[in-house]
Amino acid sequence: MGILARLGAHLADWSEKWFPDAYIFAAIAVAVVCVAALCMGRTPKEISVDFGKSFWSLTNFTMQMAFVVIGGYIVAVSPPVKKLVAKLASFPKTPKGAVAYVAFMAMAASLLSWGFSLIFAGVLTREVSKRVKGIDYRAIGAAAYLGLGSIWALGLSSSAAC
Repeated sequence: MGILARLGAHLADWSEKWFPDAYIFAAIAVAVVCVAALCMGRTPKEISVDFGKSFWSLTNFTMQMAFVVIGGYIVAVSPPVKKLVAKLASFPKTPKGAVAYVAFMAMAASLLSWGFSLIFAGVLTREVSKRVKGIDYRAIGAAAYLGLGSIWALGLSSSAAC
C-alpha cells in the first residue's frame, strides 16, 4: 500500500472515531438560530411557535423528495435493471478500476434522476464488490455517492431543470 493510500486510510479511521454524528450539527444549528433570535428580541414562546410553523411547512417538499427516492428505488430494483446491473458489474476487473467505474456509473445515473442514482449506485456497488476481490469498501461506497455529490444538479431531476 502506497503512502497516499496509508494516509487516506489513517484519515478515514480518525474521522470514523472523532467526527460527530449529523444530528449534533442539526442540534447546534437549531441552538445557534435560537440564540440569534433571542438576541434580535424574540421571546422563547415566539421562537418555539415560529419553529413549529416553519417545520410543518416543509411537509410538501419532504413528501416530494420521498417520492423521488421511492420511484428511484422501484426502478433500480426492477427485474430489467437488475439484469442490467449484473451485466454492468462484470466489467471492472481491478479494485481501482472498480471504484472509478462505480463513480462513473453513479454520475451517469444521476443525470437521469438523483433518486434512481442513489439506489442504482448502491446496488451496483454491492454487485461489483461480490465480483472484484480486494476492494476498499469505503472508497467504493464514497464513489457510489459521487453522482449525488457532484453532478445531480445538471440532470433531468434537478430543481433547475423543472
